[in-house]
Amino acid sequence: MSRADLTAQRMADLRQAMRTHSIDRRAFIQVAGAAAVAAGLNRDVAAAAPLTRRPGLVRAQASANTFVYGSGQDISNLDPHTGHDYSITWGQRAVYDSLLRYQGNPPELRPLLATEVTGNPDATEWTIRLDERATFHDGAKVDAEAVRYNFGRMLRKNLGVAWMFSTIMDEESAQVVDPQTLRVTLLEPFAPFDAILPWLFVANPALVQANEVDGDEGEAWLQSHEAGGGPFTIAAWEIGSVYEFARFPDYWWTGEGEAAPLDGFVWRIIRESSTKRIAMETGEITYGDTFTPEDIEALRADPRFVANDAPSLSPFAIKLNNQAGPTADLNVRKALAHAFDYEAAIEAVSGRGTVMEGPLATALEPWHKTDLPVLRFDMDAARAALAASDFADGFELEYVYVTGLTAEENFGLIWLERLAELGITLTMAPLVWPDMVARASSAETAPNAMAVYSGTDYVDPDNFLWQAYHSSQAGFWAAASHYQNPELDKLLEDARASTDEARRKELYDAAQLKLVEDAVEIWVYTEIENDAWVAELGEPYDTIMGGDVRNIRFQG
Repeated sequence: MSRADLTAQRMADLRQAMRTHSIDRRAFIQVAGAAAVAAGLNRDVAAAAPLTRRPGLVRAQASANTFVYGSGQDISNLDPHTGHDYSITWGQRAVYDSLLRYQGNPPELRPLLATEVTGNPDATEWTIRLDERATFHDGAKVDAEAVRYNFGRMLRKNLGVAWMFSTIMDEESAQVVDPQTLRVTLLEPFAPFDAILPWLFVANPALVQANEVDGDEGEAWLQSHEAGGGPFTIAAWEIGSVYEFARFPDYWWTGEGEAAPLDGFVWRIIRESSTKRIAMETGEITYGDTFTPEDIEALRADPRFVANDAPSLSPFAIKLNNQAGPTADLNVRKALAHAFDYEAAIEAVSGRGTVMEGPLATALEPWHKTDLPVLRFDMDAARAALAASDFADGFELEYVYVTGLTAEENFGLIWLERLAELGITLTMAPLVWPDMVARASSAETAPNAMAVYSGTDYVDPDNFLWQAYHSSQAGFWAAASHYQNPELDKLLEDARASTDEARRKELYDAAQLKLVEDAVEIWVYTEIENDAWVAELGEPYDTIMGGDVRNIRFQG
């Protein structure tokens, strides 16, 4: 089958791309909040809910000053310390404040609950000073003791965002200095500590404790209720249909001289791309995600709408098991990388992506190393590498990908054709995401090859390289390659401990080179997300990308 035939036959119905729970996961099935702990929530591609208006709900017109987001994924859990995916994050940021926030593109750290965060020279001790104006929705002060409680609850739960904090903090790390000041003493140096603080959403301890059942610290109640102090409160919670948030009239934060915030925020469940496009055209929604390429182009042609063209930082890679099976052989991994047609993969997503040049997105400046000796599509080089391996006569290779995710299936079909030329039989193995996570938990059960989209929680190479390649992370889904290398570990440990940016750049350059030389996995592309919005929002993608509704304003 030719590349053109493959594109025409298999790729026209490209569905939503999936993110991992490390920044904002989009996938294909809805799972319970407990599953979000292990793998992030997945996207449900069931039939769309009917587009019906409800009194007081779903006001999409710009004049209503209500932002309506059309998505296929439910907000399944609002608990600030257990839930973590892209839809959950939108809900959490509507009702909770964090210590710092991200704004802009590229994103920059800005104050929120914290007016100042400073670290000592070795990045082991950090001082956090709080805004004296900050209050929860019931009027209680957001003080240092409340923030200390939230650090502790997050670490005790050890779910959701805890992976960013649990290796560098324990429950004694955060201590109250005075009512507006905390001192955080880390277990080991961590230079980007301030970069992860936007993920500590602060809940009202009194309200959490008042709703505790059987020692759960309010966990069951917080899945669909809020104990925050953010810009919105919950107005409607209809699982599988709509989640509405109303502006909190006495919100303490003033947006640095900005115009008045939104009156309302609605998360509308619409599963199918074509239904979502019609909802955009008829004024039911102001923003939609994961359109098909065809629907994106239809919206782009309409002057009422803007289609996203901004590249993301989120990589898609095929994780190769470095510890077991034929992919434990370096020359086999090189052969597999050379046999993957990267340009065909970009065609398979209708050109909406950028071929990766190593383990970091090319847009991640200044951290991406530009002169890496990456392996490119070259069948002669693939044959030579395979001949130098212990599997020169070919073998069977299992490729695991998410059931129903057409992009990942198509990548496998592209690869299958080329691998057959090498005598390698590719077995296509679709699984639901939780089963993939379980398979990745040990080198013995991890697939030979596993498709993974990774997201961004904080804009630092540590976000991507530590969770995927440090030996301590083996068994985590992002580290499905089970790569073990003490030399690489030392580079990453030194880089996250250093406060000298030039030194960190040297260390991360060396780490990227080592990973490429070891052909750890196949780095395919970073996507351009298939999102669109009404023109009255201007060019909001820098703020929408962060899921922070306080940054969104209608224009005109």
